Amino acid sequence: MRKRPLCMVCLVLLAIQLVRVSFLQNTKDQKPSLAETLISDEKDVICEGTVYRIENKSQSTAIYLKDAVVSCTDQKSKNQTIKEKKILVTIKNNKSGKKIRMKIGQKLNVWGTKQSFHPPRNPGNFNQKSYYQKQGIHVGVLTKAEQVEIVLSEKDKNWIVSRWNSIRNQLDRLKNYWNWKIVSQMGKTHGAMLSAILLGEKSGLDPEMKKLYQKNGLGHLLAISGLHMSLIGMSVYRLLRRMGNSFLFSGIAGGGILFFYLVMTGPQVSSLRALLMFFIRMGAEITGRDVDQPTSLAVTAAILSIYQPLYLLDAAFLLSFGAILGILLLYPIFGQKTRLKAWEGFKISLAVNGMLLGIMLYYYFEVPPYALVLNVILIPLFPFVMLTGIGGILFSELSGTVGKIGFRSCDRLLSFYDKLCELTSALPGSRIVTGQPELWWVLIYYGVLLFLCFLFHAMKNKTDNRRKQAGFSLLVCIVIAGSICGCGILNNDSKNLQVTVLDVGQGDCIFIRDREGKKMLVDGGSSDLSSVGTYRIEPFLLSQGVRKLEYVFVTHGDADHINGIQELLQNQKQGVEIDALILPPEEYMDEKLLHLAERAKENGTRVLTIYAGEKVGTYLKCIAPLTTRKNERIRGKEEEMPRLEAGNEASVVLELKDGAFQMLLTGDLEGRGEEQLVESGALESCPILKAGHHGSKNSGREEFLQIVKPRLTLISAGIENRYGHPHEETLERLQESGSEVLSTQECGAITLRSDGRKIKVHKYL
Repeated sequence: MRKRPLCMVCLVLLAIQLVRVSFLQNTKDQKPSLAETLISDEKDVICEGTVYRIENKSQSTAIYLKDAVVSCTDQKSKNQTIKEKKILVTIKNNKSGKKIRMKIGQKLNVWGTKQSFHPPRNPGNFNQKSYYQKQGIHVGVLTKAEQVEIVLSEKDKNWIVSRWNSIRNQLDRLKNYWNWKIVSQMGKTHGAMLSAILLGEKSGLDPEMKKLYQKNGLGHLLAISGLHMSLIGMSVYRLLRRMGNSFLFSGIAGGGILFFYLVMTGPQVSSLRALLMFFIRMGAEITGRDVDQPTSLAVTAAILSIYQPLYLLDAAFLLSFGAILGILLLYPIFGQKTRLKAWEGFKISLAVNGMLLGIMLYYYFEVPPYALVLNVILIPLFPFVMLTGIGGILFSELSGTVGKIGFRSCDRLLSFYDKLCELTSALPGSRIVTGQPELWWVLIYYGVLLFLCFLFHAMKNKTDNRRKQAGFSLLVCIVIAGSICGCGILNNDSKNLQVTVLDVGQGDCIFIRDREGKKMLVDGGSSDLSSVGTYRIEPFLLSQGVRKLEYVFVTHGDADHINGIQELLQNQKQGVEIDALILPPEEYMDEKLLHLAERAKENGTRVLTIYAGEKVGTYLKCIAPLTTRKNERIRGKEEEMPRLEAGNEASVVLELKDGAFQMLLTGDLEGRGEEQLVESGALESCPILKAGHHGSKNSGREEFLQIVKPRLTLISAGIENRYGHPHEETLERLQESGSEVLSTQECGAITLRSDGRKIKVHKYL
């Protein structure tokens, strides 16, 4: 570092910025804005601002406003006009199909409802608040096309600003035109993929195809990354140099094309990193100096951290810089360069994946081992994908036939990519799901890795012993493999029972991992959150190291208990496998449950039914609903119980016992079903209760609570739900019974852990 003073200064600056965002949390975007603080959610607001970015999505249009002002009749704001640096306006696509053609630089008036961005409410869930904080956005407005008014055109009094807005609009039109041309020539699937690759347009991407690439470690190919920028920038620069142009002209031309390409596709962290490093490299070549890659990387990271300190906690930032760092630090450890390009490619892939391992596990909870080989095969072909795609776009303007040849060639290459991804996905061990490691584990991993790198590079200057180099290579590989295994073991704690009541809004979902290692789910759905299985349940399961659920119980057929399970069943190949789906007795099956059973069979999941008195594993027992067939097991006699209606009152009730830990899971049990369970004699004292039907007034009656005697009651309900759950009457009855009440509304996910003697309660929020 003595020979790299600038690099050292930049590293110190990065350390200071990291302390600010991680510990002090005093950066401007970590503090709530005035509108975020003073205006309540769902309040009607009027905002005015200038358009600086437009994103067209399948079900909405996102308009980004800057230099905005917001006014509201909310009492806290006292009708004041509040300045807001940036605002996200989401315009829902309505049935009338009315759309407003907006341009960058236009000033808009928008009437809508104020929306806040929220932190995750379950482990492993997406952090919406942090995502928008990094963009300097704290407030959103939800509206319709009829409630948007264009106040001024894109022309500005400032000639420079006006011309710049005009250029951006032309680039935006060009992007939309090229997107249309690509999709019309190549079809929705591969056309959308090529648009994502070349234009950064992800709205048309097929979700299953996107997930296939991500799970195989190739998600970086479907976004504008440093790889894209480097290929374009360096290709232009080298072409101009071969044509006899000067360093200065070639560098400026290459950098200029990259800059406008970045403006057209949208500034991403990885593309900003590539652009800055390109300029540094061009500056070195123009001045006749050598490029010092560590210094270049450090300077680029420092510049981006000054621009937005929160980038230091961003997965995209860490992955982009980590990949280059892996090549600089780890690649030399794996031996001297050879003429075998495939072997060199594998070593680079191993170095990059080794450096990114901790980041991948912390943010994505799994690693694709075959990505080591896939990247070696597919990345060398990637320039041809881009070249044929760009050729198809450009040549189609001159000759439709020549353009079609380019598009067809690109389509064949992407088909090869698809087949290879599908093939590796079908192989055993294609995904190693470890769960999210603790932060201390990540720090230890990188501490050991960087220590080995330091030791190797210190010894390399003194000796060139191949045996020592081979030893270091082996040691690094052992550290990488051992870390994967260790993380998986830590996240599959079989010593303790774990029960987590997830926050799924207005719905139910309970995860259980018993001390035999069996992983189960009881219900999974929501009535106020869309795609709850994809965005809340599955990420949580993966964060817990769950690749396969042995059992999924469905208490009854309401949508707020099963729609997330439907998604899990459909997404098993790239998500979480389900071995068995357990449904209520056949006499309580409705059409929704029968449809769910068919869906399970289609996706290779066994379908079973459970009756009162039956046990699943060592710790879980069903005690309701009662049927004539199983009545004698519960009551000790064959007296017939009145038949219940399918639905809430016929919910499956489960009793979980493990030593001192006793918990009653009641689904949506209420009314006659609860009365019948009380009369059956099957109900016993249970210290922990999951309240029935989200705490409705018809559940948790006095007679029921007198028998159960709960000391802790957990309620799953949505924030400000339209049903008013949990009802005040129920809360009063629980309080009178002496039970403490925890709700997902205030706590987020609620996790209980027990070794059979002691019980620990953890609230996520």
